Amino acid sequence: MAEPIEGIHFSNWNPSVDTVHTYSWLTNGTTLTTRHSLHLYTSKNLASVTKKLADHISEIFHEKVNAFGLEWNQYNSKENLMIMDAFCNPVQDFQLTGDTSNDSSKNDVLTSILKNQNAKETMTLWINPSSDFSFDFSQFKNSLEILDITDSHWITIQNILDVRCVKLYLHKSNFLQADYKLLIDKWRDGWTPNWKTMSIELNEDINVDTCVDGEYIDLEPENYKSRKVVCGNLPIQLNRFKGFFEGNCGTAFMHAYHILRSDGCIATIGIADDKYRVGWFHIR
Repeated sequence: MAEPIEGIHFSNWNPSVDTVHTYSWLTNGTTLTTRHSLHLYTSKNLASVTKKLADHISEIFHEKVNAFGLEWNQYNSKENLMIMDAFCNPVQDFQLTGDTSNDSSKNDVLTSILKNQNAKETMTLWINPSSDFSFDFSQFKNSLEILDITDSHWITIQNILDVRCVKLYLHKSNFLQADYKLLIDKWRDGWTPNWKTMSIELNEDINVDTCVDGEYIDLEPENYKSRKVVCGNLPIQLNRFKGFFEGNCGTAFMHAYHILRSDGCIATIGIADDKYRVGWFHIR
């Protein structure tokens, strides 16, 4: 048996190879990824040993550890705390996975993990906590580039108001169109969120025309991307359009509005033609 690192043993360096199916909500399909796995053996603490191995590989390839993923419901409370303590250094990306929808006794552990993770850019939460779970987003250590939450039934309006990130993606939420309209109205009244782009999957279809109040003008196809035209339409604040809109997840055909605020800020709200429950909110 090879022993490249003290306390860690490998039967061999030939990885097992399997295929992982990853769901994409954008395409409503799965993509295939090839995964290579090495089996290690140790009599020591698994968390510290895994960290030692990651540091060893990082040193060999002269690359920092940029991502950290944890399937947290596979471990007990003590093990999760030890893992988070071992992997406490900042990373670019953090992915948390686990379904504890039927076990609210683990809520405190989940809260501790979210408070102690140290992602600097992207956080992906593939978690499905119990219905009584809540978390104060102001407790995150860092302001993120992307926060992507796959099961958002536990997310509140206050979370959306508090979170600090550039792009916020909320899937499978319990929000209704009235909640989406509330956020739009708050922005029109002067509120500026701590994010630039949000997509939110509601629990019902969206009629974007009933999400805004006031007189509107239909933009000509050649003008719907022009800030100058939108600003020139004052005092009319609502500029309705249908056309291709380049968002952070690619280009989609949108039924949307550019909303001009009195301070000159513009927000674009709308839905893609093929996703009637997903509301977009982009601040320019």
